[in-house]
Amino acid sequence: MQSGKSLRLMPDPAGISGDPAAVIPLLEEIEALPESATGALVFGPPTQGTVLVENGRICWAAASGMERRLAELLRAYADEPPESKRIEDVYKRCKRDQIPVVKALVDSGLVSLDGLKEVIRQHTSEALIALTREPLREAPNWAPHKHQGYDAKFTFDPCELIVSVGGVFHPDLAGRARLDFDGLLRSGVYAVSFARAPQSNTPVPIYRSPGAYFTLRQVMSLGRWAFSALDVCNAYSARARIAATLVEPGEYLVAWQSRGVVSVAQCEDSMSFAFIVGKRARATS
Repeated sequence: MQSGKSLRLMPDPAGISGDPAAVIPLLEEIEALPESATGALVFGPPTQGTVLVENGRICWAAASGMERRLAELLRAYADEPPESKRIEDVYKRCKRDQIPVVKALVDSGLVSLDGLKEVIRQHTSEALIALTREPLREAPNWAPHKHQGYDAKFTFDPCELIVSVGGVFHPDLAGRARLDFDGLLRSGVYAVSFARAPQSNTPVPIYRSPGAYFTLRQVMSLGRWAFSALDVCNAYSARARIAATLVEPGEYLVAWQSRGVVSVAQCEDSMSFAFIVGKRARATS
């Protein structure tokens, strides 16, 4: 979860537009790369940009037209907003010494390490949106390389980033999903939540509980199941609020919709299942 400061100071992305669902195929493609994959996805017209990958995790993304965005984010997260010259010095060092921008930012001390991770997450999420805003004329080019210079704690798996992208488009719903699970998470319960746009059957992930091990493909499968199961329940009765299924002995899935958020909990034992169903039943009664 983001810190209170980051939630308060994060500047709105100016004129954000696009479709979060358009980012999903790109991230699924990255997730399908070998775990050791290291290189760059290079995008051409209409939007130029790059997605850097190291050991199968996304390190950084940038798109044309975002030149000032990084500076805005750095100022938002810094305890004392840095002067423009200090930020420019970081860029100059990257070009002069041929080092990754993230390493230069870590070394600069412009923001705390926690703040820097949020800066990188937000910048990368917005870049992914920009890169997929228009239909691609051709697939991005994969340029493998062997250089590895990113600290793993500043990299993200594709599922983390689609949740972040969903939060860019649906910040209120993402915050609501986090709050809804505050009293539901316990040992043996893992959860994901989705926004459901009108007239759309594509789940848009907006939350993944801490410690959840779901991949992006698994999360999308859970979302499609939840949408379908709840639709069937609602067709049977407009009062239906919860859908559940037994995955295998001792493992259950529970889905529900509340205030515009569709959530799924995976329960690894019958006690957790009873706890979740009981909590949701009382919440909807």
